[in-house]
Amino acid sequence: MQLRPPAPDIAAVAQSLRSRLPELVERVARRIRHEIDIYGPSGTVPDEELRASLRRNIDSMLAQVTRSNEPDLSEPAETGRLRAVLGGPLPDVLRAYRLGFAEVWAVLTEEAVRRRVDPAVLVSGAADAWTLADQYSDALTSSYRQEAAELVRSQERERTALTEALFSGRLTDRGTLWEVAQTLGLPPTGTFVVVAAEVIALGREPLGDVEAKLAAHGIVSTWTLRPELHIGVASLSRSDALDLTMTLLRRLTVARAGVSPAFTSLDKTGQALQHARLAINSQPTGTVGVVTFPDDPLTLVMAAVPRAAADIAHTVMGRVLSLDTDTRALLFDTFECWIDAAGNAGATARVLHCHPNTVRYRLRKLEDLTDRSLHAPRDVAELVAALRAVRVLPRTGMDADGSW
Repeated sequence: MQLRPPAPDIAAVAQSLRSRLPELVERVARRIRHEIDIYGPSGTVPDEELRASLRRNIDSMLAQVTRSNEPDLSEPAETGRLRAVLGGPLPDVLRAYRLGFAEVWAVLTEEAVRRRVDPAVLVSGAADAWTLADQYSDALTSSYRQEAAELVRSQERERTALTEALFSGRLTDRGTLWEVAQTLGLPPTGTFVVVAAEVIALGREPLGDVEAKLAAHGIVSTWTLRPELHIGVASLSRSDALDLTMTLLRRLTVARAGVSPAFTSLDKTGQALQHARLAINSQPTGTVGVVTFPDDPLTLVMAAVPRAAADIAHTVMGRVLSLDTDTRALLFDTFECWIDAAGNAGATARVLHCHPNTVRYRLRKLEDLTDRSLHAPRDVAELVAALRAVRVLPRTGMDADGSW
């Protein structure tokens, strides 16, 4: 908006003040540094930057008061951009701008009174000056917000790129890892897990605002959304962090999700992602749930080669898999408890709340159905591998009708 032509007396005063620019800069700088923390000794705006900005803006203001053309708003716009870059809060920046205007007008009024300018002219000039102040403030605000928004977008792009590099396993240099960890807000070493959740609708995060929810419990994490997966790495810096994380994941997920075994250095993030993927694949398609991938070599192998695992399951446990669901589960649970109890039928019975002879009967049935002996180490190894394949890949190898 073009301003009215300035009164000649006001224009003359403003022009004379341009020769006193260093004095005005010092006066305004003192007041701003005294009243607004971000410009103080421990603030975000260096003293030299404040002085340079005041020099440009005050000269621009005084020059504008001497003419009636469209205001040149390039200086306030540049000030808004620079303050956004430095991270100064917008309310403080605007307050400093208004303080600067007030100080300049006060000096201009003092000079006008000394020159005996008509008070009515000063009143009219004040209205024009504050109209100009509003225009400058609007330009500063608009530029600040544009730059702040771009900084957020830029930071998000950087975080996404660094997070992707972390998950791809391309970061192995310790110095680079440290820098990436600093940028992402993660410690370079500690205890970590990778979480992966299956995307069931393009662009939709199956774990929602998981990062904010974890942060509310003091758990730092960083996340990225791929077309097929929502993935993140979380730092388990507190003793109950894993339990809290699992509780939140179970509450939030709307799809299959997997959690890797814990690891202690971020250069293992890529490998941990593969484990989290395998944990997802160990769940039936179309279900909703969170699985923690067991940290043992046999399970890793079975999940890594699902087709071979399914072949082992069918070769060894084929006749068991053809049984009804309850009977099959009973034999599998009994055998698994017996293995965990180091082959002790009595200990197994106590876990299952049954008689030791019941345990022995079920194990003999398993031997008969598999043509393998629990007294032969090779046979036991095959049975354990087959059971692990069934546990890790519960639906791999199912027929079209959903039966084994």
